[in-house]
Order: sequence, then structure tokens, then C-alpha cells
Amino acid sequence: MNYAQDFKKVQGILLLKKFDAAKMEYDKAVTKNASLATTPDGVYLKAFIYDGLAKDSVIAKKYPNAFELMNTAIEEYMKMDTSFKAAKEYGQDPFFTIYFKAFKDGVAGFSGKDWKKSAENFDIAVRYSDLIFSKGWANSKQKFDTTSLMYAGYAHQNAGNKAICAAYYKRLIDAKINSSELIDAYRYLLVYYIDTKDKSGFDNYYKITQTAYPAENWFEYKTDYIDKHYSMEEKIASFDEMIADNTITEFACQMFGDMFMAGKSMDGVSAELSNSYLLKAQDAYKKAYSMNANNFAAAFNVGISYYNQFSVLDDKVAENIRTLQSLNTNRPAPSKDPKKKLLEDAKFKASIDSVKKLNVALDQPIIVKVDAAIEWIEKAYNNLKDKDKFTKPEKNVISRSVDFLATLYSYKRDKARGKDQKAYDDFDAKYNLYDTLHDKYQ
Repeated sequence: MNYAQDFKKVQGILLLKKFDAAKMEYDKAVTKNASLATTPDGVYLKAFIYDGLAKDSVIAKKYPNAFELMNTAIEEYMKMDTSFKAAKEYGQDPFFTIYFKAFKDGVAGFSGKDWKKSAENFDIAVRYSDLIFSKGWANSKQKFDTTSLMYAGYAHQNAGNKAICAAYYKRLIDAKINSSELIDAYRYLLVYYIDTKDKSGFDNYYKITQTAYPAENWFEYKTDYIDKHYSMEEKIASFDEMIADNTITEFACQMFGDMFMAGKSMDGVSAELSNSYLLKAQDAYKKAYSMNANNFAAAFNVGISYYNQFSVLDDKVAENIRTLQSLNTNRPAPSKDPKKKLLEDAKFKASIDSVKKLNVALDQPIIVKVDAAIEWIEKAYNNLKDKDKFTKPEKNVISRSVDFLATLYSYKRDKARGKDQKAYDDFDAKYNLYDTLHDKYQ
């Protein structure tokens, strides 16, 4: 039903921008016919009139709550008239007023770091600007108000409203907006999907992000997701897949190496699995070093992987030595019968020899691991030794390198003692070299 005829006089006065007079005429109309006040035209004209009253600095004093009355009327109107027929007929000023005020108040809250206030107002600004642009009421033909969306996202981010913030950022990203100002929104969304364990969302926006900012290194986020949410078997499969299709990077190798190295020390991991993770870490670090011979961290970590393997074998040697000591300590008193004693001695010697053979069998594998550890840790050391100043990671590696090298050469020196004097002297010189460097790099 068309109620415009009932408000014809009101419309005429509104054309002259005489809002106080329009209100009086409006009041007469709804007093004469109360049902008009609840029609879409009646509700919208009320909003339109109070919008005009609120904007007039003089008349507004007479109507201090004009904006609130207008706002309430607009909210009521939108529930009544989804076609926005009255808004199209009388003009859309109230919608713009609500939008501009919400934006202004949102900025004020943002500037004052009142994130809750800012977020609430930018929610309104986004809602009304979406309506304005979707209806084609603005001169600009853009699809939405980018600035309001950005501010809304920032405000909710600072307010700790992660899901709402992510929803705003998604709208901007889905619109393929990739300005320099928005790169942090892409980062936030990736972290959001990592934290919420949403693999589908992460994979989708990871690809979008790579396309939007191809010059940036985004793989750190991928490895973070993998590290936090993949099982060790899935991590290994992912690494192997990247190796197979030749898409792996130096950085990725380094990150996978760290994951595998951490995996070897997880609670409940068997010795066999722990060793397999260690070897996988070693492979990853070696791959990283093969891509960049200046990657001192990768070289050092390869060396540490060999050192850990040496430590496992050395622990077995120590365990066998304790077994020998226990056999000697707990050897029963010899029999007085010469024949029995001869058998007992032979049996005891066989037990001792079997343990000694275990250690003899370990000698060569240990030397291989020690030499490999020295080779790789010296690569890290040689990469850094001529630098005048060190970054924190560099200092950490070189200080630990000289300590590990001193320990390894000390082991080799002691193994050569009494067997090969030249080798002993060479290893002792190396030990002294690295031992004296300890204080230099602290």
C-alpha cells in the first residue's frame, strides 16, 4: 500500500529542508491517523526528519536525542521494508549519517586504544556501508568500504576477537586486495588457521597468500602448521614428497631438520624410532647445506647429529665396561677342585671375552661417527672463524663448535694414547687449539 499521499505535506516541507516544521506536520498526520506511524513510510519519514534535526546545530539542542531516535527508526524500518522502497523514494540520508558517525566514533576509539568501542562502531560502519554500496546509493561503484573493513579487522584483532577479525580479513583477501598495508592481515589469517587447526582453511589461504605476495617467504607458516599439527610420520611424508618433486627450499630443509631432531626426544619414542628421526634430521640438514655452503647452522646440526650417534655408541661401550666390572666384582669364589676350577675359569673368560668383543666391534663405527662429527662441525667453525662480529645465532654456533671439537679431539687423542704417538700429538694439538678458543667465543 502507498502511504505517500498521507505524508504529501510532510514531503513538501522536507524539500525546503525545514525539519522542525516537517516534524510538526508529521505529528499532525500520525495524530489524525495513528496507524500511519507504524507503516514503512511513517517509520522512515520519522527517521528522515530526526536525521535532519540532529544535523542542525541550532535545532538539535531542542532535540538532544534526535540521532538515537533516528537510529532506532532506521533499524525498525529495515525489518519492515526489505525492498527499501521508502528509502529510494525519500532519499538515503539517514543511512549515510549512521555510517559516517559510526566511522568517526570508530576512529576515535581506535586512536584512544579503546578497542571494544572502536570494534563496535566499525561493525556498524561496515554493516551500513555494505548496504549503501550494495544498493548503489553512493557515487562510488566500489563493492564495499575497504577502509571500514580494515579498521574493523584491526580493532577486533586488538580487542582479541579472533574469529570476527578473521572474518573481516577474509573479505578483504577474498577481494584480492594485496596492498602493502594489508600484508599483516594475510599473516594474521594464516596464524588464525594454524591456531584453530583448520587445515582446509590454511591450505586455501596459504595458496592465496603466496600468489598475493610472491616475493615474501611464506613457508615459515607452512612449517609452523606442519610442526604443530602433523604427526612425525606425516612430517616425514611431507618432507619426502617435497624432495621427490624438487620443490623443497633451503629454509624448508632447515625447518624439517629441526622438527625431526625434536621428534627424537619426544616422550614414549623407542630407541629405534629416535634413531630414525635423528638420521632423517641429518638428511634434511645435509640437503640444506648442499643448497648453501654458507649455511653454518645446517653444517653444525649435521655435526651434532653425528655427535649424538657417537654418544649412543659410546654409552654402549660404557655399559659394557660396567658389565665387565660387575662380572669381576660378582665372580664366585674359585672351586678347590682343579678340574672344576679349570672349567669355571674357561667359562668366566668366555663371558669376559664376549663383552670385550662387543666393544671391539663398536670401535670402528664410533670412529666413523666421531670423524663425521668433526668434519661437519669444523665446516661450521671455518665458515665463521674469520668474522669480526657475530650475530647471536652465529656466536651460539661458534662457541658450541669449539667446545664440541675439543671434546671430540680429546676422545681421539685418548684412543691413540700408547698406540700411535704421532696421532696422539696431532690430536692433542687440535684439542689444545679448540680448548683455548673456548673463552674467546663466550
